[in-house]
Amino acid sequence: MELKCVVAVVRPDALQTLEKRLGAIDIHGITVSKVKGFGAHPNLFADDWTTEHLKIEIFAQASDVETLVRAIMDIAHVGPAGDGIVAIIPVERFFRVRTQSEAIP
Repeated sequence: MELKCVVAVVRPDALQTLEKRLGAIDIHGITVSKVKGFGAHPNLFADDWTTEHLKIEIFAQASDVETLVRAIMDIAHVGPAGDGIVAIIPVERFFRVRTQSEAIP
């Protein structure tokens, strides 16, 4: 089976709703990091151009990626600039540290 990594950068207020939706579509396993940055529309009038967002990384089977991306997009979309981004990255290999073996999640 083909494995992908879905990376999303979203507003912090989307996380709780997103976690519930992921459980409902049988996606189990998520990594969340607090990040700062700016994209196409930085606030040039502020002393600090960056804004705080969350970076979410999810490893999923390729067959589940479209449903996963749609869920993220539906929840994260508010409308104004700064809603975030979603990227799909191929995974060449996947290992479990506990078993020290190659695995498919």
